[in-house]
Amino acid sequence: MIPVSLKKIANITNGYLYGKNIIINNISSNSKEIKSKTLFITLKGKKFDGYIFIQEAIKNGCTAIITDRKIKFCVSYIIVEDTLIALRKISFWLRKKINPKILAITGSCGKTSVKEMTVSIIKKYYDNTIYTINNFNNHIGVPITLLKLKKADKYGVIELGSNKPGEIKYNSKIVEPNIVLINNIYHSHLEGFKSLLGVSKEKSEILSYLKKNSIIIINLDSHHLSQWIKKIQNKKILYFSIEKKKKVIFSLLILNYLHTKHLLLCIHQMVK
Repeated sequence: MIPVSLKKIANITNGYLYGKNIIINNISSNSKEIKSKTLFITLKGKKFDGYIFIQEAIKNGCTAIITDRKIKFCVSYIIVEDTLIALRKISFWLRKKINPKILAITGSCGKTSVKEMTVSIIKKYYDNTIYTINNFNNHIGVPITLLKLKKADKYGVIELGSNKPGEIKYNSKIVEPNIVLINNIYHSHLEGFKSLLGVSKEKSEILSYLKKNSIIIINLDSHHLSQWIKKIQNKKILYFSIEKKKKVIFSLLILNYLHTKHLLLCIHQMVK
């Protein structure tokens, strides 16, 4: 992350600053992972509330807090209406400020493997690349990944996962990808999407907030591809397929490691 003042963060998040306007270098939602000049953000969910870890975060050396209510500790803090929305606003501000070229990857399966191989290839040429670590591909993990952006970063590889409608569109808005890869559409998380059509609609939401002159890479074997027609009109599209080899422009086998590697080399050339 780039150094930023608490006053600036308060402006970005529509929050109110209490205490000194100091410079912070990091933002963390994990009270155990506090570095020098770190701002601790108290995220809240159905089964957790970061507010109860404020004392631990201060003990571990955090220099400021973002929370949704007042605190009783001698440390600067910013009060916001919703800490998750605040996290997203900061992440989006960083994405716009640094403006790296970002490849966003989604699909029913294989997206993590494709992401890892893509990163390994790009980092051979450009070490200044951020990417999704482990399974940080949800509504919390994606903005946390973007928080790692540094001034020198030129590229990003972001994995977008989902288990219920709306998650991918929610994250695509802050990622604003330059390149999108929809790896495949299969029966997964049907408890959230109800049907294969529901899965297809959700994955296609990655196309909602594309950067200008973006590139879309699509698996022609995907189910309900016709549902995407309006979203991909007038876009530069590259196709790949296993079953429809004669109809594709980009005919490489994603499920085969060697062919996948070639696919990602081509993606790298597009990024370059």
